[in-house]
Amino acid sequence: MDELRTTRRPRVPLGVVITLALLGACGQNSDDARAPSTTSSPPPVSATIPEAVQELDINGTEYAFEISPNTAGGLKPGWTRVRFHNDGAEAHQVMFAHIKEGVDLSDLAEAGANDSSGAGAIEFVDMIGGVSYIGAGHETTAMVELTEGLVMAMCYVPDAQGVAHALMGMTAPLTVTPPTEGSSSPSDEPADDQVVGTIELSADGYRVPEDLGAGWYHVTNTDSSLHELSLLRLGEPVDDEQAADLVGRLAANEPPTVEIEAVGGMGAVSPGFDGYLYLDLDPGSYLAVDFMPDPGDPRPHMLDGYYTRFTV
Repeated sequence: MDELRTTRRPRVPLGVVITLALLGACGQNSDDARAPSTTSSPPPVSATIPEAVQELDINGTEYAFEISPNTAGGLKPGWTRVRFHNDGAEAHQVMFAHIKEGVDLSDLAEAGANDSSGAGAIEFVDMIGGVSYIGAGHETTAMVELTEGLVMAMCYVPDAQGVAHALMGMTAPLTVTPPTEGSSSPSDEPADDQVVGTIELSADGYRVPEDLGAGWYHVTNTDSSLHELSLLRLGEPVDDEQAADLVGRLAANEPPTVEIEAVGGMGAVSPGFDGYLYLDLDPGSYLAVDFMPDPGDPRPHMLDGYYTRFTV
């Protein structure tokens, strides 16, 4: 299959999302195109995924998260296996944002209050991954490293009117507390814990293995900007012109000209952060896009060329 290259996408105002749940909103943008990236060999990977300190099963519906086991008692810091199931009729995602130490929530709320892109609030949080949006009936598994403090789980996929699901209550505040003495990790590590490759979110675009076979992938952001890996299966192959048109429609939350199926990917990852994603893609044509903006600039990265076509 072809190596991934580059694109970006619209998103929800992080400050508003966090304000509503303790905040939220969704965005889009246009213009200017970054040149497609060249690709290079990704950095080497470790043999297996990190050992998980806990596992979370998260079901997404209209418009709420159902999380099991109950998180009211707090979560342990460390690598957490997240299985996200879309039990709703619309596409959903679960993204994790760790509020930076010392951030005043009122400042965060003010930064995102009138910003439907979230660009004004990004500087207040670290995006630590999760599952990018998936269609009804799908599920995806990822590994997210939680650190002590307040973490927001949220879905900022917009509805047909462009309103982010987070603004309709699809958020959940999670408290990550120091581990208690004698706490242990899950003992039922899966048999498919081998890491088969690295997907790098680089300054030049996505860098991925030529063969995206089934297995775990280490996803790392080596750029100075926030990025995500959102994977869309296309109903038919598209050329460069059609891909650019599709990206523009996605950014504007307009109906696409080809059938698309959201099959997951890695949620937004801040510079220097990483995570793990399990992929088992059906054969077909795909588009990988980045819906994230830069701080203070609501324009989604995919409009600057952070997207790519590939075939499985």
